[in-house]
Amino acid sequence: MIAIIDIGSNSIRLSVYEVGPGTEIRQIHRFKSVVGLAGYVNRKSILSEQGVAEACGALIKFRESLRCIDVSETHVFATASLRNILNTSQAIEAIKRNTGFNVTVISGEEEAICDYMGATNRTPMSNGLLIDIGGGSTELVFCKNGNIERAASITVGSLGMFSKYVTRIIPTKSQAAKIQAETLKKLAVFNVKVKSIHTMCGVGGTMRALCKLNNSVFGDMEDNRTVSAGNAKKLCKAAETDIRPLLPKILQIMPERIHTITPGLIILNTIIKKYGCKTILISESGVREGYLIRNVLRNDISKNSQSQAPNRKQPPAKKKAKSQ
Repeated sequence: MIAIIDIGSNSIRLSVYEVGPGTEIRQIHRFKSVVGLAGYVNRKSILSEQGVAEACGALIKFRESLRCIDVSETHVFATASLRNILNTSQAIEAIKRNTGFNVTVISGEEEAICDYMGATNRTPMSNGLLIDIGGGSTELVFCKNGNIERAASITVGSLGMFSKYVTRIIPTKSQAAKIQAETLKKLAVFNVKVKSIHTMCGVGGTMRALCKLNNSVFGDMEDNRTVSAGNAKKLCKAAETDIRPLLPKILQIMPERIHTITPGLIILNTIIKKYGCKTILISESGVREGYLIRNVLRNDISKNSQSQAPNRKQPPAKKKAKSQ
């Protein structure tokens, strides 16, 4: 069994996987700690000592949990939580000193690719747009005929936008407009020149929250994993104008997201409108599964292939003919 820890801007998650042949994986344990690291980053892009301490506290609890599980190896990576700050190296050193974990900080493009690999391992998608709206960034992947055409990360996230623009729990109309404007501005770096993208695949906490909210509000089955763009727009519009009717359901389904769900839905609605998406598929797998497949299992397969390859020995030297 292999453990993967994902240090995100909103939550820190531990997943333990049972690994089969090739890239066959099955999640058997999962733990989550809602730390909100993006909220501990000041205007100078410095993660505070308190933020580092909160991260260490969550990781120490995970370490204790892992002692009760027979795992062969543990891999820890961080996304925008440590990627978008100026004191990254100091934070990594502090985490290593206090928890014993070595943290790998992955780039935005690498995170997007891991999202895609993790999602498509469970949810087939040959053409469309994959998105992961996290706490500190949003990852986007445009794929065509099963190939990645463009993968990028933009520094717009649900918790980051809440911290930057929202003064209370729910953004005002003017604050919502600012979140929308910044999202559109940052989307310019994605630079996908298509008129419309029919299918969207969503991964991550915000998209799973959207699915749960959709199923509850519109009466879909609890295990439904498809959301129409029309339903998503209705939820987004409610979040932008008057979210009060939705508050009881949000508090019942996802109380820890009461402050981030609205900024997340605003970001989502902006992307839906820009690319004309019609259908959203919600994948149960994402960046952690993709990181496991891309950076752990494939490396192991490559090493095993090399170790099992036959040695190419030089042919024996011809013996010199004996003199007569």
